[in-house]
Amino acid sequence: MAGPSLRTVALNAVLAACALQAACAGVEVISGTGGALGGSDGGTMVGTGAGSGGGSTSSAILGRWTRVILLIADDGQAHESRTTWEFRQDGSAIRTVTAWNLSQGVFDTLTSVAQWSTNGSQLTVTYIAPATGTATFSYSINGDVLTVGPDQYARLR
Repeated sequence: MAGPSLRTVALNAVLAACALQAACAGVEVISGTGGALGGSDGGTMVGTGAGSGGGSTSSAILGRWTRVILLIADDGQAHESRTTWEFRQDGSAIRTVTAWNLSQGVFDTLTSVAQWSTNGSQLTVTYIAPATGTATFSYSINGDVLTVGPDQYARLR
């Protein structure tokens, strides 16, 4: 009986490395969820606030933050969704989402431009392009971990 293919061995090695990183903030591994990539897994951690008040732009949130979701679908396909936020001192923000099909080696990237502000424990993001709209989230920062609603992001250095 033949052993696993080189592709299967390589994929398993990537997944094992990713699973080791799952203990780190900003990395989440999901298995057997039907293959959908998307938002939060419904986690319960909600920030209690560490920003400055008065609608300002809290300096603690400045910089780049990333969140990675690794998904193994029921059919064995491996996917990764990586969201990176860059919060700038001038109140502008860039959100980049890259969705990978790791099994097939294809990806798609969407970049959004926004404005941001904080008020106490609330982070407000107003999207400018390509879509528009405003969303407000509870947030907190604990060291190099940014929690926005139920989602955790790791600071990029």
